[in-house]
Amino acid sequence: FRDNDTAGIQGPNHIQIGNVFSSKQEAENFMYSLTKLPEDPYLVYENGWRVWMGAYTTQAKAKEVCDSIRTALPNTPLNIFSQDQKRIQVVDKSGKILLMYPTGSYYFKSKNLIQIDGKTFRGDVMIRRYADSDLTVINQISLTEYLYGVVPKEVSGSWPIEAQKAQAVAARNYTILNLNKHAQHGFDLCASTHCQVYGGYDSEHPTSRKAVDETKDRVLTYNGKLINAFYHSNSGGHTENAENVWTYPLDYIKGVPDPYSIGAPNDTWTMTYTKQEIEQILASQGLSVGEVKDISILETSQNGRVLKLLIKGSTGERILEKEKIRSVFGYNNIKSTWFEIVKDSNTGQSSMNALSDPSMESKTIDTKNKYVLTASGLAEKGSLEGSVLFNGSEYMEITDLPIAPSGKYVFNGRGWGHGLGMSQWGAKKMAEEGFDYEQILTYYYRGTKVE
Repeated sequence: FRDNDTAGIQGPNHIQIGNVFSSKQEAENFMYSLTKLPEDPYLVYENGWRVWMGAYTTQAKAKEVCDSIRTALPNTPLNIFSQDQKRIQVVDKSGKILLMYPTGSYYFKSKNLIQIDGKTFRGDVMIRRYADSDLTVINQISLTEYLYGVVPKEVSGSWPIEAQKAQAVAARNYTILNLNKHAQHGFDLCASTHCQVYGGYDSEHPTSRKAVDETKDRVLTYNGKLINAFYHSNSGGHTENAENVWTYPLDYIKGVPDPYSIGAPNDTWTMTYTKQEIEQILASQGLSVGEVKDISILETSQNGRVLKLLIKGSTGERILEKEKIRSVFGYNNIKSTWFEIVKDSNTGQSSMNALSDPSMESKTIDTKNKYVLTASGLAEKGSLEGSVLFNGSEYMEITDLPIAPSGKYVFNGRGWGHGLGMSQWGAKKMAEEGFDYEQILTYYYRGTKVE
């Protein structure tokens, strides 16, 4: 089906053999009756079913082949169809055309599994091509089959099953409440973190499937209604109120102490920026302030997350609020809005952290020329590192924060994600300590029921 003189190149010119058929079966019967052709014909759906042959680089080549087969098919109509960017080709591994159809939708149904681009999926597959877009592959499956491919992408299939059950219920809630989220594109949910990560059959795990099956039809409710069961990777030690991340408060999304997330990956993190890097980031977002002069935290929530970040520059200033901070700097760079900033300094700085409550807000002090009262009287102390403070009710350890290199800003943070609802690493720890999935869910989503 390719030009002999341009081997390996497919062209946009095709030969139609015969007329338009009213059904696929009629077209197939006619195609199978053609035994004297130099190349294999294939089916085309374009305002009816057709039989075409070839993919020639030029109309001249198509006409040459067309003329050569007229003697074999003297009474059969032959026509040449030229380039149309709206057509879609379906080919096999060798490049042989199996089907061609115009922009729109086409369904691939399978009784078992189907492979697309080396990945295996359950259910049916619909391929669509939108204007000014590449091919869009849509997997049509049941809710249960969808969750089989979601749960092990959100948490490891090797995690305790009770943690995976909690994830299955939370993901089921999210799915039901977000159906038609991408209705304008002809599907419900995308396969990325914008919705929920979905990996198809290849990502499935036996324990994850068991978790989905054993929580089948179970959902999380508040006052009898399904909740938006937000979840994230690691809270850093305390979850957050919905209004401190998004806009509106939700009675079931309130900050709760989360010691189960402490000691897990990304419970703490550090990100360092130069002034120039921050200037470039702001400029790329249309938020330039000229030369950065200072960055400071204006307001934090009662749970420690930054509500307002002020950036002052030579040509103005910007206030970034809540998740806008992560949106501007990058969600994988500023992993949460629970952070402190250490600035360029010539003096040591220390942070007082409550030993008994890791979620307690830290206070930054300048340790230069500080004196402490000892049994022998006042003594100068260059650094308070390792000292312990007693405020009358609890002891607080004083630990030095790193000194930021000249011209740099160090973000010292806790947790990864927005901090709302269930911490996935916290759920894992709770399951390891013997909590079941209902206890895990009702701990992170206060006042809710699993029904």
